[in-house]
Amino acid sequence: MNTSLKMIIVLTIALSLIAMLQTSCSKSDSNGPENLSTALVQVSLAGATYDSEETIGNRAATPTEVATQRSTIALNEDFLMVAELRPEEQMTSLKDKGKAAIEVTDLDQNIRYRLLVYNQSGAFVTERDYIRGSEASTPELKLDHGTTYTFVAISLNNSNTLAATSPAIATRTLDNSQIAVTGGTTQLMYYKHTMTVTATDINRLDIIFKNKKPYINTTINSSQTGYNITAVTANLSPHNNAMLVRLSDGSHTRTGSAVNAAPAFAPLNSQIVTGGISINAADNNTTTFTISNITIGTITATNLVPFNNLNVTAGVRYNLIINIVPNDANITHQGQDAVRINGQIWMKRNLGASTTLNPDVAPFNNLIGNFYQWGSSAVVATGTTAAGAISGWSNNYTGIPANRWNLGSEASPTKNTSFDPCPSGFRVPSLAEMTTLLNSTRHSDIGNFSTVDPLGTAKVLTSPRNANAKLTFPLAGNRNWNNGAREVRAVSGYFWSSTPVNTDARHYGFHQGLENIGESVKAWGFNIRCIAQ
Repeated sequence: MNTSLKMIIVLTIALSLIAMLQTSCSKSDSNGPENLSTALVQVSLAGATYDSEETIGNRAATPTEVATQRSTIALNEDFLMVAELRPEEQMTSLKDKGKAAIEVTDLDQNIRYRLLVYNQSGAFVTERDYIRGSEASTPELKLDHGTTYTFVAISLNNSNTLAATSPAIATRTLDNSQIAVTGGTTQLMYYKHTMTVTATDINRLDIIFKNKKPYINTTINSSQTGYNITAVTANLSPHNNAMLVRLSDGSHTRTGSAVNAAPAFAPLNSQIVTGGISINAADNNTTTFTISNITIGTITATNLVPFNNLNVTAGVRYNLIINIVPNDANITHQGQDAVRINGQIWMKRNLGASTTLNPDVAPFNNLIGNFYQWGSSAVVATGTTAAGAISGWSNNYTGIPANRWNLGSEASPTKNTSFDPCPSGFRVPSLAEMTTLLNSTRHSDIGNFSTVDPLGTAKVLTSPRNANAKLTFPLAGNRNWNNGAREVRAVSGYFWSSTPVNTDARHYGFHQGLENIGESVKAWGFNIRCIAQ
């Protein structure tokens, strides 16, 4: 090999080594301190929540809840429209501002949302518009390593492009940022979070929006009539058709014009229709719900106002439940003498009482019926059982399952046929149902409250629409939890509900001039008045 060729080979090898060293240095430099100046933020949308959810419908309050708002309107001589305002089970009162958050709900794909970034002094840094499910199509969000930022996100829960953020970028801060929204029935969802981003960690924003406007979902149920709802139009007011949203806290100011918010109901030609709408209103207790027109079977009614004083609070989802029910009357149901009041059907007599006697006429000795301990179908005493202690009485009240009489919930009870003593087609009522009965009737007392035998005292609950539709509750006293001895006969009457409270259970107490919700250990012996399933 000649000298020139050797020199070419040596030079080639040397150049290759230099190139490799440069590449190595370049790779080493890419992980150097200057590249730790940028932190990548990953953005995703997890869902949304309301501050609380509350039911406007046939629900009952616990003793600590506010009084029910209720409205009953006669559609004609045969049917009533019954609407009630109740907080949802385990939710706070409509008048309570301290509401606990409810579960996160999923959102549709392809809804648009905007993310804005501000530094610690509140100055605007940048913003991104995202489409849920397609976040990767938006340019990456890179921020300064080791810096703390405030992230604000907003969405109207639809696929429409959001209006531009104002003011101009040069003067924009967290305190003055805002977005103008047209169309007052869109939802307003807001998110705010402060985070320090680093180049060495995964900086993830899993956005959970909070709804900032009230949302009212209305259900109209005509199933008790057997007729379909073929047409319905309704509206809510006050309401405005535009708003200005402040990005510092998600609050909004109503703008535009005062108009009615009209939910669309579906499916028509069925017995249950629903319509939900987000309303643009300040917190108030004067919201009016008007049914402009409704057709049920051959019945058409117009300009019905179930409520003109609904409490409405920002960030709360309301369930407005309206039932169309037959008028109050004495009926036969599942082979039992019964009374229909406010859409509920109750047995005419106490469980175990004589079915041959008029339940509304004293003496009531043979109308007392049976006494039961909570959660059991066993009869522990009758109206004729001697007054003294009962041999073999069980005073145990612990370890009794909460679902002994109700396999469902307080709002939607389900009979536990293994332990519920009521006949077929009936069950032990929930506290909610007993409260509804009490709130839907007029109350009176009959008898001498000092005469134990013959028993002549009772509490009478009468329909305000039909004086012949009434329920009479003999004041038969109780059987003592410890030994089964009879107490307070002719003075008070106690009736179990299916609603437990730890080792206790709820009941209703009837007394002279007074009715109250009580809580007692489950070993007490009380009467039962069954409600239709």
